[in-house]
Amino acid sequence: MSGAPTEHRHAAAFYASDEQFRSLIVPFVEEGIAAGQPVILSYGERKSALLRGWLREPSRAVFQGGTGVYATPAATIAAYGRLFAEHVAAGATGIRIAGDVPHEGNGGRFDGWDRYESAVNVVWQHLPVRSLCLYDAATVPAAVRDVVERTHPHLVGAAGGPRANSRYQEPSVFIGRPAHRDPLESSPPTVELADPTPAQARHAVRRTARGHVGDGALEDLELAVSEAVANASVHGRPPVTFRAWVVPGRVLAHVHDTGQGPGNYLAGLIASPPIGQGAGIGLWISHQLDLDIDLIREPGGFTVRIGATAKPGPHAPAAG
Repeated sequence: MSGAPTEHRHAAAFYASDEQFRSLIVPFVEEGIAAGQPVILSYGERKSALLRGWLREPSRAVFQGGTGVYATPAATIAAYGRLFAEHVAAGATGIRIAGDVPHEGNGGRFDGWDRYESAVNVVWQHLPVRSLCLYDAATVPAAVRDVVERTHPHLVGAAGGPRANSRYQEPSVFIGRPAHRDPLESSPPTVELADPTPAQARHAVRRTARGHVGDGALEDLELAVSEAVANASVHGRPPVTFRAWVVPGRVLAHVHDTGQGPGNYLAGLIASPPIGQGAGIGLWISHQLDLDIDLIREPGGFTVRIGATAKPGPHAPAAG
């Protein structure tokens, strides 16, 4: 994987031990360092410590931690985009990144990251970036592995070197993993409104969710719900239905219309949708927030599902 790329090369690999992880990541990093390329590593403490011990010159790589970087798919795309722009402006002809995408096997939540893994093939396609996504074969769920194999144009095997991936699907035809069913959805909603205005939906969130999540999460939730209702009213198909489930420490909201959702497969992930896809701006704003957001297409219509969870801390609402 040597040399400077002229466009994004997105590769994935699976490893079954720390030694296999080392054999995949160290050559990738050290080739980049030797070529004078910025190398950005977004791993947690354990893997970062391993890498610092394995690399000949760890100080020449940028370690930025994994949890904050991979907060939400849209925020990650935006953050990396700013980094790439800065490095290219400074004269970089090649950039390398590697990090842990959240999924259930590493303590995260994969919903939404399937779209990320697909979308970056388009969003970064003209940037001189090489990204290597390494997944632990022992912990990655089968459904996540299936997505990984369909979203990476290149796979790296144990023998090293990328090879073309015959299972790769272009983002325009890629279908992600079905969104999981949230346990709250099995119970009657706390509040339900038919054809609400954005202000009515915001008021319902404030009235029912206050005290169940932190003030910051509540503000984010109000904004995301307002944007979703406005989008559904303008770009969707009536009727529009708002539902919310509220329990101590957790709020889940649905904004549903009977249309098919935005036609732009990058909606919510980038800031500048194509002409005629204005719904993407509101979705992108919402995707920048510290919320769980799923875009769900079903035979009966399109749902924006928004979840807020109380964060641990001395002032967090008590779970009940």
